[in-house]
Amino acid sequence: MMSLLFLLLLVAMLCAFFDKKTAAYGFFAGSVILGLYWFNHHATDSLPILL
Repeated sequence: MMSLLFLLLLVAMLCAFFDKKTAAYGFFAGSVILGLYWFNHHATDSLPILL
Protein backbone atom coordinates (compact mmCIF):
# COMPACT_ATOMS: atom_id res chain seq x y z
CA MET A 1 0.00 0.00 0.00
CA MET A 2 2.82 2.42 0.80
CA SER A 3 4.40 1.85 -2.58
CA LEU A 4 1.05 2.65 -4.22
CA LEU A 5 0.97 5.99 -2.39
CA PHE A 6 4.48 6.83 -3.58
CA LEU A 7 3.60 5.73 -7.11
CA LEU A 8 0.55 8.01 -7.13
CA LEU A 9 2.68 10.91 -5.92
CA LEU A 10 5.28 10.18 -8.60
CA VAL A 11 2.59 10.18 -11.29
CA ALA A 12 1.24 13.45 -9.88
CA MET A 13 4.71 15.03 -10.07
CA LEU A 14 5.22 13.78 -13.61
CA CYS A 15 1.85 15.15 -14.67
CA ALA A 16 2.72 18.51 -13.12
CA PHE A 17 6.10 18.48 -14.89
CA PHE A 18 4.43 17.87 -18.25
CA ASP A 19 1.81 20.62 -17.65
CA LYS A 20 -1.14 18.28 -17.09
CA LYS A 21 -2.43 20.27 -14.13
CA THR A 22 -5.86 18.67 -13.75
CA ALA A 23 -4.47 15.14 -13.76
CA ALA A 24 -1.74 16.16 -11.31
CA TYR A 25 -4.33 17.56 -8.89
CA GLY A 26 -6.40 14.40 -9.26
CA PHE A 27 -3.52 12.04 -8.54
CA PHE A 28 -2.37 14.18 -5.62
CA ALA A 29 -5.88 14.28 -4.14
CA GLY A 30 -6.18 10.52 -4.61
CA SER A 31 -2.91 9.92 -2.81
CA VAL A 32 -3.96 12.19 0.08
CA ILE A 33 -7.30 10.39 0.42
CA LEU A 34 -5.63 6.98 0.32
CA GLY A 35 -2.98 8.15 2.79
CA LEU A 36 -5.63 9.35 5.23
CA TYR A 37 -7.50 6.06 4.89
CA TRP A 38 -4.27 4.14 5.52
CA PHE A 39 -3.46 6.30 8.57
CA ASN A 40 -6.98 5.80 9.95
CA HIS A 41 -6.66 2.04 9.42
CA HIS A 42 -3.45 1.91 11.45
CA ALA A 43 -4.43 4.51 14.05
CA THR A 44 -7.63 2.68 15.02
CA ASP A 45 -6.15 -0.84 14.95
CA SER A 46 -5.74 -2.41 18.38
CA LEU A 47 -2.26 -3.48 19.40
CA PRO A 48 -2.00 -7.12 20.51
CA ILE A 49 0.46 -6.53 23.38
CA LEU A 50 0.61 -9.17 26.08
CA LEU A 51 2.22 -8.02 29.33
